[in-house]
Amino acid sequence: MCLRRLLQSAQLQRAWRAVFVKHVHGRHQGAWRWTHSGGGTYRAVIFDMGGVLIPSPGRVAAEWEVQNHIPSGTILKALISGGKNGPWMKFMRAEITTEDFLQKFGRLCSEISKTSVPVDSFFSLLTSERVAKQFPVMTEAITQIRAKGLQTAVLSNNFYLPNGKSFLPLDRKQFDVVVESCLEGVCKPDARMYKLCLERLGRQPSESIFLDDLGPNLKAAASLGIHTIKVHDPETAVKELETLLGFPLRMAVPNTRPVRKTMEIPKDSLEKYLQDLLGTQATGPLELLQFDHGQSNPTYYIRLAKHQLVLRKKPPGTLLPSAHAVEREFRIMKALANAGVPVPKVLDLCEDSRVIGTPFYLMEYCPGLIYKDPSLPGLEPSQRRAIYTAMNRVLCKIHSVDLKAAGLEDYGKHGDYIARQVQTWIKQYRASETSTIPPMERLIEWLPAHLPRQQQTAVVHGDFRLDNLLFHPERAEVLAVLDWELSTLGDPLADVASSCLAHYLPSSFPIQPGLRDSDLTELGIPTAEEYFRMYCLHMGIRPTENWNFYMAFSSFRIAAILQGVYKRSLTGLSPPVRELYQRLKQFMERHVYPAEPELQHHQASAEKWTPSPLVEDLKEKAKAEGLWNLFLPVETDPEKKYGAGLTNVEYAHLCEVMGTSLYAPEIFNCSAPDTGNMELLVRYGTEEQKARWLIPLLEGKARSCFAMTEPQVASSDATNIESSIREEDGFYVINGHKWWVSGILDPRCQLCVFMGKTDPHAPRHQQQSMLLVPMDTPGIKIIRPLTVYGLEDAPGGHGEVLFEQVCVPKENMVLGPGRGFEIAQGRLGPGRIHHCMRLIGYSERALALMKARAKSRMAFGKPLVEQGTVLADIAQSRVEIEQARLLVLKAAHVMDVAGNKAAALDIAMIKMVAPSMAYRVTDRAIQAFGAAGLSSDYPLAQFFTRARALRFADGPDEVHRAAVAKTELKRCS
Repeated sequence: MCLRRLLQSAQLQRAWRAVFVKHVHGRHQGAWRWTHSGGGTYRAVIFDMGGVLIPSPGRVAAEWEVQNHIPSGTILKALISGGKNGPWMKFMRAEITTEDFLQKFGRLCSEISKTSVPVDSFFSLLTSERVAKQFPVMTEAITQIRAKGLQTAVLSNNFYLPNGKSFLPLDRKQFDVVVESCLEGVCKPDARMYKLCLERLGRQPSESIFLDDLGPNLKAAASLGIHTIKVHDPETAVKELETLLGFPLRMAVPNTRPVRKTMEIPKDSLEKYLQDLLGTQATGPLELLQFDHGQSNPTYYIRLAKHQLVLRKKPPGTLLPSAHAVEREFRIMKALANAGVPVPKVLDLCEDSRVIGTPFYLMEYCPGLIYKDPSLPGLEPSQRRAIYTAMNRVLCKIHSVDLKAAGLEDYGKHGDYIARQVQTWIKQYRASETSTIPPMERLIEWLPAHLPRQQQTAVVHGDFRLDNLLFHPERAEVLAVLDWELSTLGDPLADVASSCLAHYLPSSFPIQPGLRDSDLTELGIPTAEEYFRMYCLHMGIRPTENWNFYMAFSSFRIAAILQGVYKRSLTGLSPPVRELYQRLKQFMERHVYPAEPELQHHQASAEKWTPSPLVEDLKEKAKAEGLWNLFLPVETDPEKKYGAGLTNVEYAHLCEVMGTSLYAPEIFNCSAPDTGNMELLVRYGTEEQKARWLIPLLEGKARSCFAMTEPQVASSDATNIESSIREEDGFYVINGHKWWVSGILDPRCQLCVFMGKTDPHAPRHQQQSMLLVPMDTPGIKIIRPLTVYGLEDAPGGHGEVLFEQVCVPKENMVLGPGRGFEIAQGRLGPGRIHHCMRLIGYSERALALMKARAKSRMAFGKPLVEQGTVLADIAQSRVEIEQARLLVLKAAHVMDVAGNKAAALDIAMIKMVAPSMAYRVTDRAIQAFGAAGLSSDYPLAQFFTRARALRFADGPDEVHRAAVAKTELKRCS
C-alpha cells in the first residue's frame, strides 16, 4: 500500500531525477564519492566498558583476592562458569536479582576455592567510585573523537545495582549511544548487541571501530564487518586507535581544550609573526589550543615545529581603563626571572593589534600541574600541607625581591597602596555597576574609614592564589607563578589575604571554588590564621592586628572584578554589531512600525490565510540591507556560511528589537519555527538534506513546521510521544495525531519536521526519531486550525493534523533512528532562548505604550500618570523588565563562553521568568488602556496571548521550576 502510494507521488519523481543526475553526472564531475568497506573511512568508535574504559572485573578480582587471601583465579573461574547460562551472564541480562546473584556466585566461588569467599566485599569494591573510575587517557580520546565530529558509543555487559539503577559509572554525555545488557536482555558476544548499537548510531559495520579486551566479543564484532582493537592496556589501545583514525587522541598539554569558536585568533598572521621571531627553522603546521586557565586575559598553547609556547592576549571589545595590561605582565615577569622568582621565560611582547586583533606576549611553555580545586582532592593530608607551605614560601620570595636591583623601583607608587587600591576598585566597580548591591555599598563606606598603615613596600602579585601557581608533577615545588596582570608595588599583606580568600568561599563558588565548607584539619590544609602566621614567621615580621581589613578588601576586589566581567558580557557589542543594531532599529522605525496597521488589517481580512504582499516586499528590503538570517550563532555557523555569525549575547540585543513588533521576526527571516528547523538542519542535516530544505528556508522561499505535541499525552515529557514511525518497503511509514503544529497552515510551508517513535522497546530516551516530511506527501490531513484566545495567527496558524500511512524515504531520517530526543534538545539550543529575547521587546513596547497612554488620558480630574496605582505599575514593570533582561543576557553569555549544556540552569530560569514577566507587564498596560487594550487597535492583546502561550510552548513553567529546584538541591548536597 505504502509503496504504491509513493510511486504515484511527485516526491518520488524528484527522487528518481536526483538519482539519475547523481549517477550520470557524478561519474564525470567527481561530485559523488563512494567509499568501499575496506577504505578505512570511520564514522563511529564503540567502546566496551570493563577493561577498556574502567578496570575489568578480572583485574579488580586479582587485587582483591591477594588482599583477602583468596586463591588466585577464584573469581575469574566463577565469572566464566556456566557460560551464557552461568550466574554472571544471567545477572548481566537482568534475569536474576542482585541478591540471587550474590548467593549463587558466593556458593560457586566457595566450591572453586574450597573456602568461604566474601563475595559481598568483592561486589562492593567492583562498584565503588574508587575502582570504577574512567581511565583519563580514554576520556581524552573520547573528547578528541567527538571534537572531530565522529560518533561514540559504549556497548556494555553490565547489571542492575540494588538501588535499581544500572551499573554504568560513566558520564553518559560522552556518548551518542549507550547499549546496556541489563536493559536489552542480551549480552556480548550476542550479535544482537552490536546490531542494536549500529542501528542507533545509524552506521554501517565498516564505518565503525570496536574496542574490547575479550577475544569472543571482538570475534563477534569482526564477523559483522566491524574493525576491532584488542585492548591489553588503554595507552597502547589509544595509540592503535590514533593510527586508524589518522588524528591525535591524547591531549599532551594538561588543562587545555580546542579553541572555542568565539575565541579563535587568526592562525596565518600569527604563524608568520612566529616565523619572523623564531627564525626560518620554525616551519610546519601550527597547533593551537586554549587553556582553561586565564579567564581575564585569554591564554593559548602553541606548538610550532620544536617550539612550545604560551600566548597571552588582551580580550576583545571595549575594556575598563588600565585593565588587562599584558604589557605590564611582560615587564614584571622578565624582571622577576632575573631576581630568582620562578616565572615562565618571556620571549616577546607584540603591541601591534593587526597581528591577532589585540596586543599579546609570548612565553615558553612550562609543563607542570595546576591545582584548580583548593581542597586538592586525591592527595594525602601531608601532601596538601606541603603544597600550601610551598605556596607560602614562594609568596615570601616575591615579597623579598630587591626593587632597585630588579629595576622595579618605578613599577608602582610607593606608600598608601591600600588607600589607592580601595579608591581604584571603587572606581572600577562604579564604572561597571549594573544595579545597587547593598553589601558593596556598605564596604565602599567602611573600607576608606578603616585603612591600615603600610609597613613595607614590595612587589605584589595582585591575584595570588593556588590556581595561579604551576607545581612540579612529583614534588611540592612551585615551578612558575602565573597571571601577573594586577601586579604592582604595594602592601604585601594584600597578597597574603588574596591567597586566603578561598578559605572564605564555598566549594560551589563558580569562578573560584573555596574551602568554607571543608574540614581543613582532616584535609591537612592550614587554616587562614595558620597560613598567615606561617607567612609572618618566614618573613620575620609580627602578625598585624588589621587582618580582617585585608580580608574584607580582598573580598571587595574580587566582587568588583566579577562585576566588570558581568558588565562586559552585557554591553560588549563590537563596533560592527553596534552598527548592525542601529541599522535594525532604523529599519524598524522607517518600515516595520508604519506598516503595522496594514498588516493587522490583512490579518483580519478574508485573505488572511494567504501571505501578505507587504511582508514579502519588506523581506526583500531587509535582505537588501543585510538584515537577514541574523539568528544562527557563530558556534553553530563559525564560517558564516548561513548567517551573520553573531554570538548569543549579540543576537539577544537584536532579537529584543525585533520583538517589539509582532511582524518583524518573519520580515528578517528570524521567526519560529523556521529558526529552530534551520538550526537543526545546519547542525544535524546531511548535505543532501541541506540542499533540499535548508537553502530554500534560508532564502525565505519556503516555510516549515515542527510536529511534536500530541493531544492524547502530556507532551511536556517528550518521551510520552506515541506517534509511530515504522520501517516498511525501504521507507518509513508515519501514523500519528499531532496538534499545535505552528505554521502548518501557511501555503508556503513545504517541510514538516516530525517526531515519533521508531522503537517503543528501546531505552526511554532512545525510542524517538525525527523525520523530514515534505508537505506534499500523501496522508497528511489537517483537521482544523486552532485558536489562541480566539486569535488564529494567520497565515501560519496552529494546526491539528492527522498523519495516516505517510511514507517518507529513509534518507529523510535526521541523524539516525533513536536520535530524536537528542535532536530535540539540540534543536532547542540557542533557539531555546529566542522567545525570551523577543519577550523583552514585547514588554518594552507594552510599557512604552502604557506610558504614552498614561500621559494623554484624564480620569477623575487628573492625568492617569498622576494616579498612584498607575505610577506603581509603571515602576514595577520597569523593574521586572530589567531583571528579566539581565537574566536573559546572562544565559546567552554562559551559552557563548561555556556552551549550551553548561547554561541549562540559566535557560530554565529565563523560561520561568520571561513569559510570566511579559504577561504581567502587558496586563498592566492593557489595564491602563481600558477597553481599548482588549481590541486589535493596539498590539497589546496579541502580546498578552503570546506571552501566556509561551508558558507552554517552550515547556510548561512546572518543568522549568522542577529543573531549577533539582539543581539547587544538588548544590546543597
